Amino acid sequence: MTKNKRAKKKKSTAKRKTAKLQNKRVLLCVLLSAVLFIGIISGIIAANKTHKPFVYDFNKSVANGIDVSSHNGKIDWQKAADEIDFAFIRVGCRGYSDGNIFLDKRAKRNMRMAGRAGVPYGVYFYSQAITVEEAEEEARFLLRHIRNYNVKLPLVYDFEYAYAKSKPVGRLVHANLSNQDRTDMINAFCKVVKKAGYSPALYASTYVYESLINVRSLDKDCVIWVADYNPEITYDGYYDIWQASESGSCRGVSSKNVDIDYWYSRK
Repeated sequence: MTKNKRAKKKKSTAKRKTAKLQNKRVLLCVLLSAVLFIGIISGIIAANKTHKPFVYDFNKSVANGIDVSSHNGKIDWQKAADEIDFAFIRVGCRGYSDGNIFLDKRAKRNMRMAGRAGVPYGVYFYSQAITVEEAEEEARFLLRHIRNYNVKLPLVYDFEYAYAKSKPVGRLVHANLSNQDRTDMINAFCKVVKKAGYSPALYASTYVYESLINVRSLDKDCVIWVADYNPEITYDGYYDIWQASESGSCRGVSSKNVDIDYWYSRK
């Protein structure tokens, strides 16, 4: 065999090896892409299967609502009923410094008058719990104080930090809880509420959902209520209710500002 023939043979062999290697790399990339795609789709399907949202028939795809506390002053619920489809009423709070629990001074009136005006409402507790036991205590507090009222919508665990001079303060900050600790407290609240025959919900900001709790580990029956004050919600996960503003207005509400909420039908 001449030198030229040997050289050509070597080049031909090298080309075939290079082609085979490239084909293997392409096949590997395709397989990896397929595995990644299947994983993403499986995650989405799993999330949809595990979440079982509370359903209330507002007879519309997006219902308009407000959430109120004693800070909103005296409310004329008959006037408010002309503008809203639902409401959430604060029933109790835990102090962010001393940890004591107290009843919202307008809770009973708000529940009574909202019911008379035909406004379906849920209730919430502003939590500063730092243990599972305290979260359960807050759920029992809600249950005790709504016993004689027609609460049709979920009972809400309001998870948010107290702020002073734009900085988070209080016992919840100093507890140094982990994401799983916070999630366990939420689930403990949900368990007590469900056992009593009510639907549970969690209110928190987008930041909390994305950074401070394990959303995938939340109770599957927990209604997701997200506070996100932007023209369009920035939270990428599943949600049922969007609190879009803390500076809205509503007929019958005497305070300058009131929280505005949108509840999306998930039938």
